[in-house]
Amino acid sequence: MKIPPFILFLMISFGLIVIASMLAPVLFPIDLSDTELMARFKPPRFIDSGSEYLFGTDSLGRDVGIRLLYATRTSIFIAFAGMVLATIFGLIMGVLSGLNGGLTDLVLTFVTDSQLSVPTTFIGIICATIMGSDAITSIIVIGVTGWPGFARLVRSQVIQLKEANFVESSRSLGATKTRIFFEHILTNISSPLIVYATMNLSSFILLESSLSYIGLGIQPPGTSLGVMVSDGRNYLLQSWWMAIVPSVLIVLLILQISMIGDWLRDKLDPKLKNKS
Repeated sequence: MKIPPFILFLMISFGLIVIASMLAPVLFPIDLSDTELMARFKPPRFIDSGSEYLFGTDSLGRDVGIRLLYATRTSIFIAFAGMVLATIFGLIMGVLSGLNGGLTDLVLTFVTDSQLSVPTTFIGIICATIMGSDAITSIIVIGVTGWPGFARLVRSQVIQLKEANFVESSRSLGATKTRIFFEHILTNISSPLIVYATMNLSSFILLESSLSYIGLGIQPPGTSLGVMVSDGRNYLLQSWWMAIVPSVLIVLLILQISMIGDWLRDKLDPKLKNKS
């Protein structure tokens, strides 16, 4: 599968961001609760060439660049963990609904549609009230709000595949539903599932940032991209880099993942392959 140069650049740049953020505790072993009040609001190096801080400092004198690595690490981890949770639960619900049909399909479809009618913020408030505002809460909120989309995708794929000739042949030979799922259905739905998960990862990063921004996610002294934007919103006129730098990184991450996901969809979706 030939990868276009631009998509390859996006993959490499995204990979470098992920690697750098995951190695943040090794590269810059700091205590996130430490402050340096004498270094408050230092400008970034691209504004003041004499500054020792690449992206400046915040209201507590903390290096924005170093905290940006820790924040990216947290946001990507939470979004990915939430995506895995949503994928697993959505896969289970979609397979049960599509394979069994009848009353099971009716009930699970109703549950899926009912969940979609509940606002994400309301789910976040309920989870934060019960468990507190932390990383686990954000992961659960992402998983709870994300699984219906996966369930719908899997259900539609399973309904199409279970009527296919090779599945009917396997069923006539006495194969159980479990064997049919693992041998035939799972292998055929893996490609659209991977594409859908990749394209939704950007939405989950944005959701995590939004939850942290409104105080339902990571709490100080911990940090995430949403926390950094929230911390800097009161200093936009004085020290705009505190909010703008993490906001720009959020946009870049979402664009990278979305464009990679679009390319994967074009390559792995057989319907789009036939059109091209």
